[in-house]
Amino acid sequence: MDISIFIPIYKNSNQIACILKELTSQNLKKEIFVTVDEPTKEFSEKIKQLEDANVKFLINEKRLGKANALNKTVELSSGKVLLFLDADVEVPRDPDYLRKIVMEMQHADVLDIKKQVSKGKSFLSKMAYYEYFTFNISAWLASRFMHKCPAVNGAAFAIKRETFEKVHGFHKVVAEDIDIATRAFLDDRSFAYTTEVEVKNVVHSEWQKWFRQRKRWAIGQALWLKDWYRELGKRFFKKPQVFLPSLFFLYPSVAVFLLSAVVPSLWMYDSLLVFSLFLSVKFNIALPVFLVSLATADLLKIALISLSSFGMTAAVFYGFSRKLKFKIKLHELFLYYFFYSTLWMSIIVIGHIQVLAFKKNAAPDWRT
Repeated sequence: MDISIFIPIYKNSNQIACILKELTSQNLKKEIFVTVDEPTKEFSEKIKQLEDANVKFLINEKRLGKANALNKTVELSSGKVLLFLDADVEVPRDPDYLRKIVMEMQHADVLDIKKQVSKGKSFLSKMAYYEYFTFNISAWLASRFMHKCPAVNGAAFAIKRETFEKVHGFHKVVAEDIDIATRAFLDDRSFAYTTEVEVKNVVHSEWQKWFRQRKRWAIGQALWLKDWYRELGKRFFKKPQVFLPSLFFLYPSVAVFLLSAVVPSLWMYDSLLVFSLFLSVKFNIALPVFLVSLATADLLKIALISLSSFGMTAAVFYGFSRKLKFKIKLHELFLYYFFYSTLWMSIIVIGHIQVLAFKKNAAPDWRT
């Protein structure tokens, strides 16, 4: 086979019929595996309608966990290229979709596929659009300047069978997608990001589900960093000029906190003192202004830094939006920068505290 495709499902999937319709119509030697853990009764009936000669359904009545299920399924496959797709993505109507992936894999061991989010009416879907935009920017930078990357978005990525076997497949960890990419990265395997093919992610529109997912992501990220920080730290210090921009795009609101901590407030105090002296000469009201100035200097500094940082971020994001074919709106980016990314960063910090201080080693809806 040219390519083997793997789609893991837990309990059910509303997108699987559409995904299979596009994949089975591809003019390429392929095999498709759908692994289902603990299917619901309704989904079990749906599977009977979806059975096809080109699709193999593997049903696990007891939950194996994503890593176990995928590793076992890969053993049954024969493709030189392994494509992993989440069950909540949309595959575009492109008869050469799989062929393009195989062609891209001629020059890479790991391939990250462009990910879009359909901007729906909900606030969360609009914000997730910009979040996934940052994922794409980071992947593009790593592909362009290092040809290697320690992370991959598991919603859609491909890896050569040889590389998959060399790094011993998926490990039973929360962030199994990032983990396998890290091991490939440390083994000096090549990485590429492509805009030639893409998927669209269906994201949560309900806050409760969003928080639950993000808590799992945060804990998974903390556990991943705990496992690999020594090896990654060595690579980071060798090429900080490549890693730092990627971190900035993933967590843009961090720049405000860092600059606020680094930039001294003395210049603001001095400026306000001069202004107070000017008012005392003209209007004899320097003391009240000066007292207010002492109390608000830090707030003014943060406000100026925040607006300046957002302005620079918006300009850079606009440039990348043209390159990667994303559409950005200034008011939505403003909300993403100051609210959404700050909230997400707070969840990440809490997740790291839970792992490092309270020794948490699991996450919601996750099983080894």
